[in-house]
Amino acid sequence: MLLAIASLAWCENGLTHKERKEGFELLFDGKTLDHWHSVKQAPDAGPWRVRKGILTWDKGGSWLSTDETFYDFVLRLDYRTGPASNSGIFLRSAEEGNPAFSGMKLEILSDAGKPAAVHSTGALYGAVAHSKNMAKPNGEWNHVEVSLIKRELTAIWNRERVLDVNLDDPRYQNAQERPLAERLIDGHIGLQAHSTGAPVEFRNIRIQVVKAGRRFK
Repeated sequence: MLLAIASLAWCENGLTHKERKEGFELLFDGKTLDHWHSVKQAPDAGPWRVRKGILTWDKGGSWLSTDETFYDFVLRLDYRTGPASNSGIFLRSAEEGNPAFSGMKLEILSDAGKPAAVHSTGALYGAVAHSKNMAKPNGEWNHVEVSLIKRELTAIWNRERVLDVNLDDPRYQNAQERPLAERLIDGHIGLQAHSTGAPVEFRNIRIQVVKAGRRFK
């Protein structure tokens, strides 16, 4: 199910011929916020915006959610950080409450070269430390692929497999807020806009839907 990033010929905000054959779809077309809506969490949160094919935000304190929910999927995207950036990728999350704990969050920070931990880039936030911090320096594009199929989560960060997690493993019973086994099995994919640090930029967001969830609207 999981496909190596190294084998792909990248196409900015588009799909390769191979991806089309495999059933991938664009979640971001490089021009609009179609398929997405903002979930505000702070009164002073700024809007998400698209400029020159890049998705980002003006001020933090919110998150951008897919209109639809998903059970099983393969997600691919690129991102780059700036000084003190703080963001993340939400998986199977609810709009109500904290999306990092109703579902899960893959951490994104400007922490290239720092040790792997449960709160560093590529970790399953507050639950599982990744095998290696593969974050690139600020200003460089990072490539991420996440496979979430039933109870198995795998993540590839810049061509390195950094997570291979069974969500029902009893080792994660003491994950922050709630055990991984008790997180939602169907939820939104999201991007976090944190209130501190330089906004993170995203592009090339595409998905292979294995099992869709309920439609948001």
